[in-house]
Amino acid sequence: MKPELKKLIIDIRVHDLNRAVAFYRDVLGSRLICKEADWASFEAAGAEIHLYLHGGTESGLEFRVANLENAVEELKASGAKFFIDTNQINSLKIAGDIIEFPWGRAAFFKDSEGNQIALVEDGA
Repeated sequence: MKPELKKLIIDIRVHDLNRAVAFYRDVLGSRLICKEADWASFEAAGAEIHLYLHGGTESGLEFRVANLENAVEELKASGAKFFIDTNQINSLKIAGDIIEFPWGRAAFFKDSEGNQIALVEDGA
């Protein structure tokens, strides 16, 4: 069985967050969901775009899932190899392949070409 992927989230590293926010909002017309000091989130074409001020994450994909443990186990059974992203300095704790953050939990793996993919489960 494969996990049900709820939403696609695209992570993009930027050098100038304010300039990038203006571009995604004013040029592309994306709806700003949230803006913090070092990241911003937009809704566009049914997906989310997360802009991160250089560092803190690699550019890559995230998939929101309903049950992170089940999704991790199902993908491991299909051959995915999860790893702990040591760049995640805002984590609260690590349990196996899952990292807990103030906003929810995540698990990281790479595709066949080395691109980072995250499974995320929002906090309740």
